[in-house]
Amino acid sequence: MKKIAFIFMGFLVSALTLSCTSDFHSRDYQQVEDITETPDGSGSDNNGIGNAGNSNGDPSGGSGNSDNTSGSDTYAGLVTYLADVKPVMDQLCVSCHNAAYKEDGVDLSTYLLTKSQIDDILKSMQEDEGEDDLMPPSGRVDNAIIQTLIDWKTDGLLEGESPPDNGEPGGSDGNYTYTADIAPIISNHCIFCHGSNSPAGGYDISTYQKTVDQIAVFIERIELQTGQAGVMPPAGRMDEAVIQKIKDWVDQGMPE
Repeated sequence: MKKIAFIFMGFLVSALTLSCTSDFHSRDYQQVEDITETPDGSGSDNNGIGNAGNSNGDPSGGSGNSDNTSGSDTYAGLVTYLADVKPVMDQLCVSCHNAAYKEDGVDLSTYLLTKSQIDDILKSMQEDEGEDDLMPPSGRVDNAIIQTLIDWKTDGLLEGESPPDNGEPGGSDGNYTYTADIAPIISNHCIFCHGSNSPAGGYDISTYQKTVDQIAVFIERIELQTGQAGVMPPAGRMDEAVIQKIKDWVDQGMPE
């Protein structure tokens, strides 16, 4: 009887051991499967930690976040040269500081040149009004522009990617309004110099009414050719389609 009981107890212990071992390996396999079989095959676990990359938005490595791996998402929330800084340089600096002219020996026409001189750029933009070293010479720029450059430096002086050419929004039916069509053009091409804060030449077109009040000068300047004195923007004549859109808006009565 004791022998039968001993055999039965041995069988029971073996069964329990086999069950626990099987359950352990089952859970272990599921964990490995979660790690290795990610949708993008990157070897990332559910915490978004990949097997390569960094956290500074460098496209050579990536952040390890499968939702932030390419395109504009790579630089979401970051200031980059192509998307944010180059437009500022083109509007405020490149007409004098380019490869052909290099006023004062300074060329800011490329990403690497701008990156290498960011400290000097920021210093010159923050000089007091009337100082010889203030840039641009037309007057101190809006603080928002200076902050953009500071943020670019803080974010790592990233080159980024060119924003998609979305044209100028609105007006698909040929009928244009200030809010949908003209304000974005002014924001992209003019407001850096002609905003409400120290507008160049006293020419402020930061609102609908101010634009309407000065539309004759506005049209006159944008119709000048690249290189002509007074052409707006200083970097060169805008695309013909953009100029035509502004003129069509004027002909339509300048609706707001």
